[in-house]
Amino acid sequence: MAKKVIMSWSKCKIEVGKTGADEAMASELFNIGTIKDKTTTMSTEDGDTLQAVATGGVVVAEEEGEPQVSITTRIMEMDFDTENKLTGAVKAGTSGNETLKVTTNVIPDDFSLKLTPKNIGSTGIKARRTHISFRPGSSEEEGHYVDVTFKILACEDGELYTKFKVAASDWAAAD
Repeated sequence: MAKKVIMSWSKCKIEVGKTGADEAMASELFNIGTIKDKTTTMSTEDGDTLQAVATGGVVVAEEEGEPQVSITTRIMEMDFDTENKLTGAVKAGTSGNETLKVTTNVIPDDFSLKLTPKNIGSTGIKARRTHISFRPGSSEEEGHYVDVTFKILACEDGELYTKFKVAASDWAAAD
């Protein structure tokens, strides 16, 4: 009998929190918002390559470094509180008349990441330490959005990320 294949990331939630002391997983995570359909991807880019070349251009040895692993997504209409937690932008005003003073889109701190797919039995990702690239934009078609890329950074103990199988309680905890 063929094994049933589970579509892992047909819908997912992404939660983040500042990486703890000694590169520990953040103790408190918050949801970064509504993810645009079919925009969340995990990819790798080639690592650095070092070659030893002999006379005449003959390659005698080659070494490849660890590839860079990234998770990218598009958040629709990110709320001011979330943007404040990530970039430090200052929120003012009252509900319905709020403003957000943005002074930078650079996120200097390392953040822990938890990506939890909706489907029970699918594979989620936890990374204790990531660098976040934050790229806001707007268009008539999509409204206000933020493209967020999490570059997964190696921890001192060598860990990049942990995979986990989603249980019903994982999705409920991500709500």
